[in-house]
Amino acid sequence: MAAEEVKDAVPEPPKNGGQQWAIQRRIEDVFAKLGEKFGDLSGRVVVIIKPETSFEHIGGLAQAKAAVRGFATALTDPELYRKWGITPPKGLLLYGPPGTGKSMLARALATSAGAIFYHLKLMNLTSKFGPTTGEILQEIVGIAKTEGKAVVFLDEATALSLEHLLPPAQAREASARLVAALCEKMDSLDDFSPVIVVASTNRTDSVDPSLVAPGRLDRLVEVTLPDGPAQQEILQLAKTRAENAAGRPLFESLDFRSLLPPMGGMSGAEISEVLRRALEQKVYAAGEGRDAGLVTTQDLLHQIDAYRRIREVVEKIRYGQYL
Repeated sequence: MAAEEVKDAVPEPPKNGGQQWAIQRRIEDVFAKLGEKFGDLSGRVVVIIKPETSFEHIGGLAQAKAAVRGFATALTDPELYRKWGITPPKGLLLYGPPGTGKSMLARALATSAGAIFYHLKLMNLTSKFGPTTGEILQEIVGIAKTEGKAVVFLDEATALSLEHLLPPAQAREASARLVAALCEKMDSLDDFSPVIVVASTNRTDSVDPSLVAPGRLDRLVEVTLPDGPAQQEILQLAKTRAENAAGRPLFESLDFRSLLPPMGGMSGAEISEVLRRALEQKVYAAGEGRDAGLVTTQDLLHQIDAYRRIREVVEKIRYGQYL
């Protein structure tokens, strides 16, 4: 199991005191035993004791952020639901195109609620463990119940269909057992259990209907591609992060009127990648002893064009046109 706070190597005690350290060691011990039972979970399950991604770190997505932010109350003040005669939600499904920020929204929810973040990379899990993944999911949700407030994030819920592993008939049968195991565990959560299960998908047609039944992942939040103003906000945030990391200015004044039109249809992840590639070119220039200068609008326009050409090649490979 890999993690920012929980690692394969013995970690240093967290600066925030003994309670976090105790939780960290307990989780390490439990996951070590889980690894002995099922096999290595490294790269498949990530546990972050104290996530630090906030909603302010996410550009655009005003409606999605507002919707997801509201679920923090289910973890921070569940008794408020009791006062209104209802129970807190147990789960939500984030759906939308790849790279739009679904994972960041889930982490931000955990940060906002002061919850432990359990990131389950379902494509990696199912590729190794197949139908046995259902038992692993049950174990991890069970662990989360015992360690206080938790957000259990099921990344790429499409992988639960097992279409990437088995022929259609076998996939349907095995997937039904896997989903049934997950639904059973969600149904067993107490009404006021401090656990929220969040799943993400870019293919709603592949999500088993039983997962979105009442009391399960029954809150749906759409995470859309960014419009022009959101793209500008994403680019500005990525620029600021890079300059803060470098401790110096890295960009000239950018002309967003020139940049936004060719970025139309790009996801937040793609915009960040374009910016990273522009900075990478400066690294190459500096490495060759040339005057790299600051990143300009023209540099970014060049990378936008190059990235679009690369994306076309990737799509052709994905659909077999180059095979």
